[in-house]
Amino acid sequence: MNDTPTVFTVILNWNGAEDTLECLASISHLDYPSCHTVVIDNGSTDGSLARLKAAQPDLTLIELPTNIGYTGGSNAGIRYALARGADYVWLLNNDTVVKPDSLSALVATARTHDDIALISPVIRDYERRDSLQFWGIHANMQAQKFVLAAKPGDGTRHTSTYPLLLWGTALLIRAAAIHHIGYLDERYFAYHEDLDYSLRALRAGFRTVVEPQSVVYHKATSASRIESPFKGYLFSRNLFLLWSTYLHGSARYIYPFRYMAWAIHQAVELRESGNHAASNACLDGAWSALRGRYGVPGDKAMAMPRALRRIIGGAPHFWISLLTGRFRDILRSAAYSLVRRT
Repeated sequence: MNDTPTVFTVILNWNGAEDTLECLASISHLDYPSCHTVVIDNGSTDGSLARLKAAQPDLTLIELPTNIGYTGGSNAGIRYALARGADYVWLLNNDTVVKPDSLSALVATARTHDDIALISPVIRDYERRDSLQFWGIHANMQAQKFVLAAKPGDGTRHTSTYPLLLWGTALLIRAAAIHHIGYLDERYFAYHEDLDYSLRALRAGFRTVVEPQSVVYHKATSASRIESPFKGYLFSRNLFLLWSTYLHGSARYIYPFRYMAWAIHQAVELRESGNHAASNACLDGAWSALRGRYGVPGDKAMAMPRALRRIIGGAPHFWISLLTGRFRDILRSAAYSLVRRT
């Protein structure tokens, strides 16, 4: 590897030229000397291509004919970077703004140990710069839960017995690790593919690290909040793919029941908040997951049958209790219903 490793920054644009141009402007102030930028346009239909070309005529821009998702678009950028000798690939969301020293800090830490495959900066909120969005999460495999890592406060790194998973918001990836573990899994399309990639890297013997001295500002408020039917569908569907891939033994057989209980609970919360479309999409995502339907969304055949949706919607808490084995709750609910009828 060179004294100054070559980094290719890959930015995915989909109908978001304004955000992309602001991100590119911040990249132009990076103090890292050997950085190349490539923008992947994921089938934009809003005139993004014309705006990007007009604003930055010398920009390396790869045009994809259709939207093939975060995974497909990012993989196109990764392939481009590796073919041109990249030592590292920096996947950077187009709705981010970077500090001038953010990439230098990431590369400096990555170079301390050859087994560091993935490294993330601390992600702060774009509007409220003092507010933290992400600083790493741990995967509790036994409970199938995510646990926030300890907040970076004094510049020290914290350890945990649980695997450290990273977001793809501003993820620096060692090229040697890509050659070993491959590209992003395109079955995910979008959401949870970064967590899967972290687990794949860890399973291959690499390390994942958060560098607290590197800071990137992100416009999205929360990666885990479901605001739209599109996100609700993918978030729900891909969660099953993630956990079912890495669980073993009895946990793998029990998980589908716990997963459906989660999906029903999520759908209830969304419906009670008034987001009926996202609630339905969450159940559709679960139905697709249990049938093994992944990749590009949009197939109407993936929708949960209306009859099944009505059965679940008629008594969601009963089904949650049944799926999670809380039989005492079922009896209590039945007794309550009997008393109400009398």
